[in-house]
Amino acid sequence: MISGQVDYDPSIPFVILQVITPDGSGLAHIDNIMPKTDGTFSKSILAGGPTWYEYGAYTIKISYGGNLEKTIVYEKLDSSENPAVKEPVKEPVKEPVKEPPSVDIPGALDLSPVDSNNYVENPKMRLLGYPSFDNSPRYYIDRYYNEPEYQSWFDTQFPNYSIDEVVGYPKTHIDNFPSFDNSPRYYIDRYYNEPEYQSWFDTQFPDDTIYDVLGFSTFIPEWIKTYAKNWANGVTSDREFMSGLDFMLENKIIVIQNFEYSQDNSIDDVPTWFRNTAHWWSNDLISQQEFVNSIKYLIQKEIILIE
Repeated sequence: MISGQVDYDPSIPFVILQVITPDGSGLAHIDNIMPKTDGTFSKSILAGGPTWYEYGAYTIKISYGGNLEKTIVYEKLDSSENPAVKEPVKEPVKEPVKEPPSVDIPGALDLSPVDSNNYVENPKMRLLGYPSFDNSPRYYIDRYYNEPEYQSWFDTQFPNYSIDEVVGYPKTHIDNFPSFDNSPRYYIDRYYNEPEYQSWFDTQFPDDTIYDVLGFSTFIPEWIKTYAKNWANGVTSDREFMSGLDFMLENKIIVIQNFEYSQDNSIDDVPTWFRNTAHWWSNDLISQQEFVNSIKYLIQKEIILIE
C-alpha cells in the first residue's frame, strides 16, 4: 500500500507511480493515482510476478509536479516461512519539491522523413539511473580502474563504450567545463537556484539545456513528441502515434532486453489509458527516460502488442 499527500493542483490530474528495479534497468510497476481534492492518495499494488525478477531494494518514485523517491526491500518468502510474520513497512510520501515549470512544444507537425542513419545511441540512457545524477564522473572512473569486479560489470553492460564516454561529460568550448570532479546534480542545482549562474550558462550555451551540456539527452525527433502531445489530446490518430513508437523501437531509441525489433515488426495496439503517459512526457511532467521505460514496461507486460 502506497499512500501520501501532495499539494493538490487541479491542472495535474494524476500522481505518477513508478517502481524501479534494483539494477535500475527497468520498471517493476507503473501506474497513475488520482488524488483527492485535499491532496491525499493511496494505491495497492501487487509485489511479485515477472517484472519483479530480482531481490533487493526497489525504488518507489512518485511524480506530481516534482519527484520524490523512497526504497523498499523485496524478497520472496520460502514456503516454510509464515507470511504473516513480516509486516509491510509504510512510509508516507511527503509533498515533492516543485521543479521548474513544464514548457509546451510549439509549432505544427513536421512530417519530413527521418534519416535513421543519423541516430546515435546515448549510452547514458541505456540503464535507468546509471550514471546517477548524484555521483561525479570521477567517482565512476576511479571505481572502474580500482575495482576489477566493477570493471568487468561495466564492460559487460557497455561493450562498445569507454568509461569516459558513458559517465563523463561532452567537451565544450570552455576548458574543464563541466568538470569530471563535480556531479550532474551540482550543476543542475546551481542552474535552477542561482540566477546569475543560469544567466551565465544561457549566454555561453544559448542553444543547449543544462542536460544537453551534461550529456543527458538522446535523439527523439520533435515530431514524435508532437505526435505524443496531439495523440494525448485526441488530435493525432492511434495509427500515427504507433508509427512514432515503431520508429523508436526500430532505431533502438527504445532498447528492450532479449527482444530484437526489426522492420518486420510493428506496434499492433496501444491502450487508450496510455495517453496519460504521453501527456505527461509531452508536457515535461516526466522525463524522456521515464517515458521510454514506461513503453518498455508496457511491451514486456504485453499491454502494447507487437505483431
